[in-house]
This record gives sequence, structure tokens and C-alpha cells, in this order.
Amino acid sequence: MKKRRARQRVSLGTLLMLLLTAAVLILCGAFLAVIAGNGPGERGEVFVSLPIGENRPKDAPPPTPAAQQNLPAAVCTADALQASPTPVPAVSTFTLSAGGTVYAPKAIRESAMEGSDHYDFEPVFAGLGDALSGADLSIVTLETTTAGAQKGYGTYNTPPQILDGLRAAGADLVSLATERALDKGYDGLALTVGELTARGMASVGVSLDGGAQGGSLFGVNGVQVAVLAYTYGLSDEGKQQTREEERAAVCQIDGQRMVDDIRQARAAGANVVIVLPHWGTKNKQETPADVRRLAVTLAEAGADIILGTHPNVVLETERLRVTRADGLEYETVVCYSLGSLLTDARAAENTAGMVAHLSVTYDPAVRRVTLGELVCTPVYIARDRADTATVYRVVDTDNAAALAALSAQEQSAAQGAAQAVREITGQSRREEEGEG
Repeated sequence: MKKRRARQRVSLGTLLMLLLTAAVLILCGAFLAVIAGNGPGERGEVFVSLPIGENRPKDAPPPTPAAQQNLPAAVCTADALQASPTPVPAVSTFTLSAGGTVYAPKAIRESAMEGSDHYDFEPVFAGLGDALSGADLSIVTLETTTAGAQKGYGTYNTPPQILDGLRAAGADLVSLATERALDKGYDGLALTVGELTARGMASVGVSLDGGAQGGSLFGVNGVQVAVLAYTYGLSDEGKQQTREEERAAVCQIDGQRMVDDIRQARAAGANVVIVLPHWGTKNKQETPADVRRLAVTLAEAGADIILGTHPNVVLETERLRVTRADGLEYETVVCYSLGSLLTDARAAENTAGMVAHLSVTYDPAVRRVTLGELVCTPVYIARDRADTATVYRVVDTDNAAALAALSAQEQSAAQGAAQAVREITGQSRREEEGEG
């Protein structure tokens, strides 16, 4: 008679260990799937990830996030997970500077001319010092094309050397979304984009391959920053010279479309969203009610910073407190108009512009943005004499050396411009409160 073999039993401890191991393996698989799902294909085609100054093709994959670089293979064991806790993402900060519209009609072009076919705009912007160059990301709006001599230089077509002057002054990114974008036709716009690209400068607000994609996604000090730009419309001249499908290359203001773009930017990975609307009423020193309403709409949709242009005069600034779709309260900094950075207009309100400075901090642990104090640097567009020639100079009104190079009359005008800008933006009140 055979002896019955004793039945083996699985202890409770062994069963728990097996269940724990299975859970760890499932979690590791899910983790790897998430990483795989965050590849280039999931970012969408509207926003391009590239560092400022680097010309990356639109179809190139975005840089690999630091958290995904150099990951060791096959570390998904209970011991490894316990020994290698997930590092806390680092808080990142970048600085932003933004100037107003750049416009260079005949008088300014002639003041920058050296010889019959050479232009040097660097002296025009040299008086800005580090107002733009001192920031990690510097933005201006170009209210002219740079389509070259073959298109005929005129009121809204400037020699491309003006871009060399802006680049030397520190500008990284240029908004082309203005009413003048197509004044030299679609090919003139393409030439302008090409001139910027050749200098390693980024542009937003236009899309040469259709769809009028409003912006791009840039990596700045480890922060993913979406910059979106729009114009209120196009000039009559531009409409007459281009077909409807070509005009679609310039992104125009539409509240719902802008809201959708902001949401898409967030979905594409943007930590910070900056909107550059070319809006308002030219030469009017009051902010229209519809502009204020649109600012609130954009803030509620997810815009962190709104930097307006077009009025060619400085308008007030504001810090909006809004509730977004997640039910939380957020802050948005708004400059309703930065004024002009370069123009030939001589009215006091036109010659007084500003450069806005802001520190932006992103904390990935809580996915929140903190905006520092908005500092508005007044700038003055001087028209002076050098020997027998008229010259234009943009100066930071706090730049003593640049001011000393001006005539006594222009120095006085620069001081008046600085005071006007400080009063409009509330800068003088903040200074007084700080002294108190």
C-alpha cells in the first residue's frame, strides 16, 4: 500500500510576497508605458520644442526631458525602487524682457544708412544697454517686413540689417503678427521669416505652411514656454496683394481660437504660456473695454503673461486674479501696451516706450507658476543731430552714458518720457512705497 504524499501548502507570507511582486511589476509596466507615451508623437504638431536661438526643423523630435535621460535599464524590482526613490523635480526660474513695436520708415532708414546700399542699425539700439540682453528670453514685435531691396524699401519694408541691430541689443524672439505682415505679399513674409532664421532668431504669429499656427514651444532654463502671437487684422494693402489662403498664414485675434490654442499649448507640455496680442486702438491712451474682457478670457484659459502692442503708446499694467477650469485661483500679468520701441513719430506719448521685465518661476512638483515683480524700464526714442545728419537713438532712460550722448533738449525730453511711463505703469508709486 502506497504511502500518501503530504500536501504542500503555501504560507500566507509567501502569498503576500507574490502579490507584492506582481503589483510592483504592473506599476513598472505602467511607468514605462507613460514614458513611451510622452514621446514626440504625443506633443502635437502645432508647437515646436526648441531652445531659443537654435533652429530646429518643425518635424524634429523635441529634446529629451532631463528626467528621461540616461535611465538605467531593468531597475523595476522592489529592492531597486526602495533604494532609488524618485527625485523631486527641480524648481526652475527664467527672466523675461519685452519691448514694444519696431517700425523704421524712411527717416530712420536714412539715419542708419552707410553708403548707398549698406545699413547699420546697431547704433540705433545701443543705448538700450542690457535692457533686453540681460534676460533669458527677450521679445519684440516687428511692425514691418524685411523683404529686401527687390521688394522696394518703403514705410513697411525695412533693410534686414535692422534685425542685426535687434539681435545685438539682445532680442531672441520676434512677433510678426501685425497688420503689416503681408504688406509685401506672402513671399515678402517668407523672406522676413528667412532673415530671422538666418540670424538664429525665432518668430511667432505666422505659419508659412498653413494653418496660421499662433505660436511655438521653447525651452528656457528648463521651463517649457509657449509663446503665442495674434493681430487684430491685416492692412488694406496686404489684403489687396494676397489671396485668402495666403492671408491665413498670419494668426489673427479670435477669442475662441486663442482659448483653444492656449489649451493646446498646455496639452503639448507648456509650463508657462505667454500671449502677444496686437490689439487696441492706435494712439489712444485708454484701454478699450473689449481688450480688458479678452485679457480676462485669456487669463482664465491659462495665459500667465499677456504683452500687448499696437497702440504705439504705453498703457497701464495689471495683475489679474482668475479662477481656471481646475477650480484654483491663478495670477496673470498683463501689459496692455508696451508702446513703441522704435518709431519716427515725435508726439511725446509715441517717443515714450518701455521694456517690461519679469522673473518667472515654475515648480513642477505642484505645477504652479510664480510671477515676480513686474519692472517697467522707460525707454525714449531720441532724434538728434550728429555732424550734419539726423540720427535716431533708442535709450534706456536709466542709462547715464546713453543719455549723456544726447543734446540737452533730448535729455530733457527723455526725462519727461521716463516720468510719464512710470506714472502710467504705477512704477513711481511702487518706488515710493519701497522707499517708505
